Amino acid sequence: MGAVRYGNATGEAGTQVMGGNRVSAGNGLIVLLPPETGVAPLWWKLVDGHIVSRSEGAARVGSEAGGPDGPAMIAVPPGVATIRRIELDPAMPAAQARAVAIRRALEMAMTDADNLYAVALERPEGAEEGVHHVALIARSDLAHIIAWGRHHGIDADIILPIGALLPEPEEGFIRADIGDMALIRGQGVVAQADEPWVQAMLAGASFEIWPEEKAEAALVRALSHPPVNLRSGAFARTRKSGVDASFWKRLALGLGLVLLASLLISVVLIVKYEWSAARLDAGTVEMAKPLLPSTTDAQAVAGEIDHMLADKGAGAYVFTGPLAGLMTAMQPVPGVSLNTLSLNEDGLLHATLASARAEDINSVLLAVQGAGYRITATSSTDPGGRVVAEITVKP
Repeated sequence: MGAVRYGNATGEAGTQVMGGNRVSAGNGLIVLLPPETGVAPLWWKLVDGHIVSRSEGAARVGSEAGGPDGPAMIAVPPGVATIRRIELDPAMPAAQARAVAIRRALEMAMTDADNLYAVALERPEGAEEGVHHVALIARSDLAHIIAWGRHHGIDADIILPIGALLPEPEEGFIRADIGDMALIRGQGVVAQADEPWVQAMLAGASFEIWPEEKAEAALVRALSHPPVNLRSGAFARTRKSGVDASFWKRLALGLGLVLLASLLISVVLIVKYEWSAARLDAGTVEMAKPLLPSTTDAQAVAGEIDHMLADKGAGAYVFTGPLAGLMTAMQPVPGVSLNTLSLNEDGLLHATLASARAEDINSVLLAVQGAGYRITATSSTDPGGRVVAEITVKP
């Protein structure tokens, strides 16, 4: 099994095509790789199962591939793979027979099995019972074919050894011209017709000559139903999940639009709430005009009304204002404790203060008065000798 290495045809370059699922429905590209270094590959374009154009050049077929979502592609390398005939017990289950056929083919090879890649061919209808065929190719050759194709933008879905196109004849040989290659197929033999040793083997043998149309039809059929695909297992075509750069761009754009919409909604709500608050403030000021004709601030209205109610012994400020003043006055005097606290029916804050020293209680009372509150206080002494002052605080 000779090695093959492809060179770059003059002036050609390509863009690597990776990823994506491309399923043939009679549409695709067939690339016939050249048997010689430096020769451009031939390629055919198929539409609805018909060849609509024929051309050559790796760069052009790379551009025709059309990226990850482009048409299906089959690459047909020259005779770098052999087709081995293996005969097994016809009663053996199909899956087991395929595995055994591959193992037998590797054992029969002249090369170390670790350096070979083997794939069993699909058995056609009417195939002889117990007869299996296995395609063998050097792993280095297959890796080179894939790397060369990628370099030129050809990332084939199918790699089909050209010998697998022709069925094994019951006797004699089949000859077919495919592209620039003349192929010979016999019992356990696949070779190019121009090989020197082939001529001696063919002397006096019977031939079936396939017309060009029949050979091309077999190749077109292989695009959707390949008899074997070397692009499998460890050499399977890399499939991406469909998440490419354009997807991330669309996702970023979508997220940006969502964020922009959220921002606009927030701005609209803020404006709406500000407008509603302004209306409420204006209504509050308008309602307070009879009592506070000079006021223009809704927040000031609330404070002034609290003070007015406190003067009449009503309103929340009657309790909260004096309580705040008392607590503030007690903070710097830790020796004074608050024993009782209540708001009685008279509208005044009543509290009982206790301390070991009368001076501490006096300091608290003076601080409350200094904050603008009026107080009354009566003092006494509890059984423990502490000074107790019962006070009332009024705004």
